[in-house]
Amino acid sequence: MIGDASDEFARTLAGAVPFERCENLCAATEAAAEDAAQSRADEPVVLLSPACASFDQFANFEARGDMFRAAVRRLIARVEAGQIQG
Repeated sequence: MIGDASDEFARTLAGAVPFERCENLCAATEAAAEDAAQSRADEPVVLLSPACASFDQFANFEARGDMFRAAVRRLIARVEAGQIQG
């Protein structure tokens, strides 16, 4: 969870749903990928599913999506380079 609304979401979810707070979308994407890699699922998935607008960090939803795609591409490159396990 990231952004200005993260405090309110954390209060709402506390004790009911596990969550992790991250500083930005890139860090959140990496944390989600690490969690997915630890999953017992056959094909774990990381899905960008915003709970609200993120105008505090992005001009619009397109910019947010572009940043998510860039973060995923960086993770893939690191896996392919053997820097992290996929």
